[in-house]
Amino acid sequence: MTDVTDEQIDRLEELEARIDAIESREAIESLHASFVRDVADRRFEALAGYFAPDAVIDMRGHGPRQGRAEIDEHFQGMEAVPLLGAGYVLSSPVVVVDGDHATGRWTWHRFHSSAQVAGRPVRVWGVWEEGRYWCEYVRTPEGWRFAVMRFRMVRPDPDPDLEAVGMTEEGASS
Repeated sequence: MTDVTDEQIDRLEELEARIDAIESREAIESLHASFVRDVADRRFEALAGYFAPDAVIDMRGHGPRQGRAEIDEHFQGMEAVPLLGAGYVLSSPVVVVDGDHATGRWTWHRFHSSAQVAGRPVRVWGVWEEGRYWCEYVRTPEGWRFAVMRFRMVRPDPDPDLEAVGMTEEGASS
């Protein structure tokens, strides 16, 4: 029998780290896609569960919220917003894993097939919005969770504070 060499051990540790990074990236992409699916399906009661207990969100003009209770309160408030007939596309993930932490940038589109006009529903074709997520993730005993989620609209009318919060279309500053 051949003895295991230090070189082989180093190689196995390197491969284990690479596999973990690939599996982690896949888990993070699935986490974010499932989160957006629950938003689209208006399952607001499920959304806080995607976040670490001390997570922070900064969603457009609503101001930062910290902790699952505040995050849940924020998303429950979305229930009053009529978004019937909207479809979502989450794309262009740039996810970088570093051990038990990761960062991610995403492009988000919402396409509307109906809207409220003068208080009544009207079918509308071609109305769309584009936004960006800038996120940090953390590995928890329950799996990957959001640690920080920032979201801003970039098209057709960008949110006015993109630069003030260190976010541009190209990315987010630290």
